[in-house]
Amino acid sequence: MEKFLVAVLVITLALSLAGCAGGAAAPAETTVRLHQEGEPETITVVGKSGMEATPDVAKVSLGVSSRAATPSIAREENTAAINATLAALAEMGIEEKDIQTTNMNMWNNYDSNGNLTGYRMSTDLTVYVRDITKAGDVVDAAIAAGANELNGVSYLLSNEDEMYNTALADAIALARTKAEVLAEAAGKTVGQVKKVDETSRAVATVRNYDEVAVNPDVGSGSKMESARTTIRPGSSTVSAEVQVVFEMLPKS
Repeated sequence: MEKFLVAVLVITLALSLAGCAGGAAAPAETTVRLHQEGEPETITVVGKSGMEATPDVAKVSLGVSSRAATPSIAREENTAAINATLAALAEMGIEEKDIQTTNMNMWNNYDSNGNLTGYRMSTDLTVYVRDITKAGDVVDAAIAAGANELNGVSYLLSNEDEMYNTALADAIALARTKAEVLAEAAGKTVGQVKKVDETSRAVATVRNYDEVAVNPDVGSGSKMESARTTIRPGSSTVSAEVQVVFEMLPKS
């Protein structure tokens, strides 16, 4: 009976703590299991922590699609446009190591009656823009040079691993703090760590960007408007979660 009452007390306190948790870290989820007599008692705690940051690398997916009456002409036109796009990217300061050809395909085109009408060749590029402030200008330069497909923009953190390790350490520290509070309420004390499981890792990205922004200030006294692509990376949250099993000992 005594063990049953202790378990109820600890679980009730765990629910109260979860409701009060705040800050960058998500509320911890805590469970307690009391073993049969003769077995070591343990307490299992799930600790979660998250860190918010602004992405500093843009991953741009773009490409060239060409249509022609013959495969060779489709290939030639596609190659010319891709080479012009690559030259424009180089002028923007994008290094070769940050440009990857991800797809290259050719299809037959047919009309509604099933007659062959020509050929289409498509080449896709993935471009990593490490100066994220230039991401919109890179898109504009590529399109001006001949790219006619834009397949999306995503965002990365160059120091994601470092941030994750920090969040991981915070999650483990939070787990120990929760375990100590719960053990104290149960009239126990926390001993050594028996087991640690890294239960998840995720980056949640909030995208927020305008495809086109108008800049009316082109030249002195000019009424011309220049449209340029503006990309806003928003923010990302690097999250870490651990499940830690602590030894639970009687108070000395």
